[in-house]
Amino acid sequence: MQRDQLRERFRDLKKDPSALLAYFALRRLIKEDGVNFRPGDGFIIATVPPDFRPLSYKKACHVLLNVDGDEWGLHREAVRLASSTKRKRTIEHEPSIFELRGLRILLATHINEVANEVRFAAKRILSLTPPLAEDVHATRRILGLPTLRNEQVSVLVGKPETMMLAGVMKPQWCADDTRALLELEHLDDEGPSLFDLPGFEEQKVWARGLVKDIKLWREGKLSWRDVGQSALVSGPPGVGKTYLASALSTALGFRLVQTTVGVWQTGGYLNDMLAAMRRSFDEAKATGGAVLFIDEFDGIGSRPSRPTGRPNETYWQIVINEFLSLMNASGEGVIVIGATNFPEWIDPAILRAGRIEKHFKLGLPDVTTRAEILSYHTDGALPFESLIELADDLEGKSAAALEELVRSARRRARNEGRDVVVGDLRAVMPERKRYAPEELFRLGVHEAGHALIALTLDCARSATIEIRDTFDVSPGSYMRGRTSYDLFEYNLPTETVLLNRIAMSLAGMAAEAVVFGDRSLGSGGLVGSDVEHATAIARRLVGSYGLGETPFFFATPEELDDERMLPTLEAEAMKILRAQYARVLGILSREKDQLIALASEAVAHGKVMIERDAGLVSESAPAVD
Repeated sequence: MQRDQLRERFRDLKKDPSALLAYFALRRLIKEDGVNFRPGDGFIIATVPPDFRPLSYKKACHVLLNVDGDEWGLHREAVRLASSTKRKRTIEHEPSIFELRGLRILLATHINEVANEVRFAAKRILSLTPPLAEDVHATRRILGLPTLRNEQVSVLVGKPETMMLAGVMKPQWCADDTRALLELEHLDDEGPSLFDLPGFEEQKVWARGLVKDIKLWREGKLSWRDVGQSALVSGPPGVGKTYLASALSTALGFRLVQTTVGVWQTGGYLNDMLAAMRRSFDEAKATGGAVLFIDEFDGIGSRPSRPTGRPNETYWQIVINEFLSLMNASGEGVIVIGATNFPEWIDPAILRAGRIEKHFKLGLPDVTTRAEILSYHTDGALPFESLIELADDLEGKSAAALEELVRSARRRARNEGRDVVVGDLRAVMPERKRYAPEELFRLGVHEAGHALIALTLDCARSATIEIRDTFDVSPGSYMRGRTSYDLFEYNLPTETVLLNRIAMSLAGMAAEAVVFGDRSLGSGGLVGSDVEHATAIARRLVGSYGLGETPFFFATPEELDDERMLPTLEAEAMKILRAQYARVLGILSREKDQLIALASEAVAHGKVMIERDAGLVSESAPAVD
């Protein structure tokens, strides 16, 4: 009877070449190591080879032990997986020390998946080797396929399970198939290495350290806990967050496993989201070396600083706690990269040391980096001096936008049957319009107001004004002048410092009112605009920092972004904004001539810097209360 059952199971095994490969590898291990699996004689833990599926080995173990998958019913299977592969946790889940009855083989992708007490209870812990040449020959023989030459089989040995199966299942091999299989290994490469890309200088320094540490880890000379493992990458859309993760994985020789918090949430229910999170981490752990890239990272949410009683509060508490647990048990060889446009929305516990340890803020490329990006995507075939000239008119463009521009230029050249030239790039550049003289002067006045107030109120050592006489007409493009500062840094900002920052933010609008008698919309309308920045500081002053007329805490600074404060607090924030706006109106009205002179100089030269010790302006009137 048992022999008939074994024959039936082996016939089923022939339908699954991956399980058949695992079967021969396991049978060889039994012969070589003298392993026995007698019932009642304890259990062994076996870690499957990297890039191989535990399920294939589970099927093979059922045949070796001549047992059914559900022989012992609930929690009593003879063969189990250390980490569940099912969408919902049902019968098959990570076994604890209380659930070992009937267990004979526990399969894991990595030993860290197994609880310490379960490891101690095992009679042996084995690391399974990938299938060898003899296992490939035996599998093809059982499948009824022609015998391969030894040099053909040697190409398969040591490859990931998917590639090995492709070779095992191919009926006939011709002369070019060996080369084609080797090329197949590189078809899924994720693109260039981080070290080949323009920009990303700070990230390259970090990556070089990772490369050295990972080499030592692979050699067994460094524990994975000593390898810097994870980072947050933040910045506006198009700055290269996904590109960075892909290029990093190539530089490290790791697989790239991509997901988003949105994908985790598609199931709708809490259990579905938790299961999706686990699958992403399990996929990364199973590779033997992966960059797990999680986009929309802020979607994980942030726990409130105190209970609010909201219906979804418990939901997100569970989600964040599960994510923290997965981070703590992410296993060896997994580097987590989170990407977000809104880093302030992420729970602080996720960003502490030992979890997400680094934070890289990616911004829009400067003129030199823009030229380098254009050069990179044109394979260095165009004069760099010409690219610098083009890049000067591409201010505010992201790396993704520059890559798309090069693709358009290449398409234009391809349609004309020639290589790309500088003229192709120039032809596909966004349309630019020239400011009217009065508009250009208004830009100068606006930026001069910011600069003068920054130095008057001791916010900065110097200020640099840049004015361009043309602008990109495409939606969302950079259309204004710009003032950059050498700001004083305060480790413990005071109320006065924060009020001065509000005044500095409102100074551009106030300067327009002083000189022209009216104001443009250039100060508002966007997150990150002058008015938004001033409003955020004023609300934090009274609603979070306790620096209002009555010391009071309403919410954390991050929570204020999504909260409407008490009406009295909102009214007090408005009072602060009115006072600081009146304050800068008074200062700039008294110094109107200097304001106009500085604006004229900025427009004439395109760029001008003023310094604090130049004796420009002094504030003779006190701040308005």
